[in-house]
Amino acid sequence: MAHQIWLSFPLNVADPRPPAIPAPELAPLMTIAREGAEVQILRVASHTGTHVDAPQHVIDGGVRITDFSPDELYFTAPVVIDLPLGDEAIVLPEHLLPWEDRLRGADIALFRFGYTPVRSADPARYSLHAPGFGVEAARWLRAHAPGLRAIGLDVPSLACIAALDETMTAHHELLGGEGCRFLVIEDMDLGMDLTNLHAVRLCPWLVTGMDSGPCSVIGVLNR
Repeated sequence: MAHQIWLSFPLNVADPRPPAIPAPELAPLMTIAREGAEVQILRVASHTGTHVDAPQHVIDGGVRITDFSPDELYFTAPVVIDLPLGDEAIVLPEHLLPWEDRLRGADIALFRFGYTPVRSADPARYSLHAPGFGVEAARWLRAHAPGLRAIGLDVPSLACIAALDETMTAHHELLGGEGCRFLVIEDMDLGMDLTNLHAVRLCPWLVTGMDSGPCSVIGVLNR
């Protein structure tokens, strides 16, 4: 019997975020006391909280998140990769080599650096000092795991924020190429036991014209 869990955080105006991303704003528009119904206005950058990067994020003319079909957002061969590398570490191909066999058969890889507890305990550390992928590791991943259609991470960005000039183009390695339909899910909640993870469902915000966006992610566990 299957059991479903959240692999994403609720959007929270107080959550940590990369330095370039402004804080969300949530303000009342109507209230029950005044108008008889509650309506709020949310102002938020598209790359806030748990969110998914589609190719248009970094590739001019790339595929937008609204161009993906529901079938493309459901993954049935997930693999969880534990990489406890520490602050400001950059993922290199040699970190991925021990996982090559498991990655080869996966359609989504969830990279767990162990930063879910850091997100609440030390938000500044999470925002500024989390590890991230180097360009060579991203290139290795595309070459050695051709079945992958997405990756997810428990850090705020695929890139290492402390070495952004060096690592930002890791996005281009994963999201680039003619008609590329790859996805990168950042700032995930991966702090639970995922031993029996069977499937992953990605539920992004669908806003016409938006390159990427906040999302909910559901994990399906076999009991």
